[in-house]
Amino acid sequence: MAKEGDKIKSKLTEKVYEVKAMKDWLVVLESVDGSSQIWTEKNNLQLFYENIEGEENPEELVLSPDKPKRLRSPGKVVLDFLQES
Repeated sequence: MAKEGDKIKSKLTEKVYEVKAMKDWLVVLESVDGSSQIWTEKNNLQLFYENIEGEENPEELVLSPDKPKRLRSPGKVVLDFLQES
């Protein structure tokens, strides 16, 4: 289970976030580049995010040129993910 300060990566978009706050069932995530925040339920962390603690530069996971870019809509990415599992 993630805790405040942990770095996690979205399984859908591969964007890296830091866990900024946790209270009861709510979690606030902030992208490592500071461009966005997400409010979600704790249960969603296990479904849609993976812990990347131990990575030396988590920002490289977002900016790496050798990773394929997803040009599909977010809704399509979610549907594809759900069909794969």
